[in-house]
Amino acid sequence: AIDITEDDGSVVGRLLVTRYSSIGNSVGTRRFLVSLVTNSALSIGIVVSLALVLGYFLSKRMSKDLVLTAQQAVDIDLGKQSGAPKSRVREIRTIQQSLEALQSRLLLKQTSRKKLVDELVHQTRTPLTILRTHLEGFQDGVISFTPEEVQTCETQIENLSSIITNMSGLIDAEKEIDPPRVSTVEISALVRQIVAGFKTQFEKKSIALQVEGSHKIVLQTDPYRLSQAVYNLVTNAYKFTNPGGSVVISYRLSGAELVLAVRDTGVGIAPEDRERIFNAYTRGGNALSMEGEGIGLYIVRENLSRIGGTIELESAPGKGSTFTIHLPVTRD
Repeated sequence: AIDITEDDGSVVGRLLVTRYSSIGNSVGTRRFLVSLVTNSALSIGIVVSLALVLGYFLSKRMSKDLVLTAQQAVDIDLGKQSGAPKSRVREIRTIQQSLEALQSRLLLKQTSRKKLVDELVHQTRTPLTILRTHLEGFQDGVISFTPEEVQTCETQIENLSSIITNMSGLIDAEKEIDPPRVSTVEISALVRQIVAGFKTQFEKKSIALQVEGSHKIVLQTDPYRLSQAVYNLVTNAYKFTNPGGSVVISYRLSGAELVLAVRDTGVGIAPEDRERIFNAYTRGGNALSMEGEGIGLYIVRENLSRIGGTIELESAPGKGSTFTIHLPVTRD
């Protein structure tokens, strides 16, 4: 400090000299510090408040998504369709997608199992119908217990046994029911056997059942699957042919393949139905009033596919239908 004096020595003022480092003690500096601390505290308070509000809404949204996801799992367990909205949370959305994939696999397996059961049930009807028809013929005295008739009944019983054996495939619906059991098949004998089984039914309905082809054709294939395919085609022809009509089974060799056709004079199939009648549970417009599940032709195509064969259809409404089987001929 420096005192300022007059000539007479009286003090008129004092000069205070401070160093630069002591500026922090000034009033302005203190105000700045107070303002800085206040604003910082206010900013922190706002940020914390926003974080709490956002956290509350996010946790509420996640809780809702988790509840919906849990309900989705319960619906799948109960076999119900679940329409839970997609979560915006990536982790929860991943869980939901996994549950949807699981539901799709379960539905696919359930559909496969139902289709398998319906197929097996459908296949039992033909041999059971043939057996019932022949037993009624025995009771009425129309059919005699000849060795040929007994053989026909034994064949149908063997078919039923094969179908029951195939039911083991129900354990795993995604597994093939029964791999092809290839053996030597003589087509003439197989066709005669089929005709013998249907003879009584066709006679009762006054439908002529004829065979064209008598030469011997031998090939290596699965006799059960081939005979089931022909049985189903003949059953369809019988069902959709009116009394007084006819059904013809013909077979021949064409190069290295067997060509076996079932031709009828029935109601025929409309053009718009031809492409889809081989699908499971699909029926043509002319079959809606008749009994059945619409699975017979699906079985035909599946059986032929498993033994390397194909099937073609030619038909016109009111002019009958012709189903033609093409099967490669392989010999020992």
